[in-house]
Amino acid sequence: MTRRKAALNGFGWGCIAGAALVAVMYYAALFLGLRPLPALLNEPLLSLMPGFVFGFLIDTLQHAGKVIEELGLIVAMVLALGVLGAIAAIAGLRWTSTWLPFVFAAIGWLVVCAVLLPIAGVGWLGLNDGPATPLIWAALFAIYAVVLQYGSTPPPVVSLERRRLLSTVPLSIAAVSVGALALRLLPDWYQAVFNPPESGLRGISPDITPVDNFYVVSKNFADPNVDGQAWRLHVSGMVDKPTTLSLSELRSLGSTQEYVTMECVSNDVGGDLMSTGQFTGVSLRDLIASASPQPGASWVSFHARDGYTESFPLSMIQAAPEILVVYDLDGAPLPTQHGFPARILIPGHYGMKSPKWLDTIELAGSEARGYWEQQGWDHIATVKTTSRFDAPRDSDILRLGAITVGGVAFAGTRGISKVEYTVNDAGWNEVTFDPPLSKLTWVRWQTTWTPSAEGAYRLRVRATDGSGSVQDSGGAPSFPNGASGWHTIQVNVSK
Repeated sequence: MTRRKAALNGFGWGCIAGAALVAVMYYAALFLGLRPLPALLNEPLLSLMPGFVFGFLIDTLQHAGKVIEELGLIVAMVLALGVLGAIAAIAGLRWTSTWLPFVFAAIGWLVVCAVLLPIAGVGWLGLNDGPATPLIWAALFAIYAVVLQYGSTPPPVVSLERRRLLSTVPLSIAAVSVGALALRLLPDWYQAVFNPPESGLRGISPDITPVDNFYVVSKNFADPNVDGQAWRLHVSGMVDKPTTLSLSELRSLGSTQEYVTMECVSNDVGGDLMSTGQFTGVSLRDLIASASPQPGASWVSFHARDGYTESFPLSMIQAAPEILVVYDLDGAPLPTQHGFPARILIPGHYGMKSPKWLDTIELAGSEARGYWEQQGWDHIATVKTTSRFDAPRDSDILRLGAITVGGVAFAGTRGISKVEYTVNDAGWNEVTFDPPLSKLTWVRWQTTWTPSAEGAYRLRVRATDGSGSVQDSGGAPSFPNGASGWHTIQVNVSK
């Protein structure tokens, strides 16, 4: 066999063996708690990606971005294992041994456990995730070696029918592997792309967003599942009285309830990544005061279970009693996807400043740049004034007559003083809006528009905040401090 032919054959079998390894890896995640390699490499990859590149991708792809990233990492993993198979096949031209596939599988295991897992932050051999981690990876690479060995074994001299049957083996292994992987991942991917929580509402948004429809954004492929009984919140750093609280102890402190609108920094103009809820928690200002900050403390850092970090000036926290350590949403414990058992809530600032799955609050003398700030996103992230149409929707076909037009407007802690819309840029029409649930929430606006004739119409909406500043008309992407512009829709009116 020529070197080129051996390499191609080895690459093909390496990809087939790699697909089998990846499929079993995801089921090991389901049944054994192993964290898949794409999920572990997600954070290092994002940390290397310039903020403006990530901003462009998230603006363009929204929830599909994470799915495409995971799929890309899976494909890269399979191709890398294909290359390893090609190298093994070339080596097999010189050294003939049935153990050769296992030698190269051991090399693959060493690269994953001694290089990639430490880079991903789970320690040497992945032992931070438990002593079984390197053993599970050894079993995965044993599967890879067995498939690779089958592909490197010369076919026996058999009948034509038997040879045809053997020729279907690689296709069968690949089909089973890809099918098992699709069964495991496609439902979650479909849900993330086509049916995210915030997509379930139609018409003008309610005052309070149902918990099932409250927007969810996370940097993770798989969010942490925290044991509320074992969880502890630590207040440390430049304090005279370091504090550790269990969940029951946190809940026993004086509580505060607030109606708050949250918005993701990656929310497009007119986007759905904005929701309102009733939050219950403890004033962060009071919690920090009880730990007695030292004179040099000027910044507060937050550390989350998933490795996420954020920070905020101590002076701004001390001036804002509405900033909470939250444990309830709409009268029930925070759902896992919203940060159970506790998260930070900083009203008037984008959600990136309010980490979920909170573990530690640390006071320091200087800013520790947060997860997204390290990639160039704004470090204070004050929400911009925004407004949107919830009804009608872009591209709707409407009947000629009275048409209900409405939506929401939000300006963080500044409040909303005016909402206006225009049709075909023929002057602005001020509309009425309901009183907000609190100074920290959106307002719901609604009016009736009666077009004079059939045809295509362009509608725009803008809001004015409580200080009198009109919403910015200039279109800007979400990076680095949130999207701006007037939400614009096109509708068609017919009889």
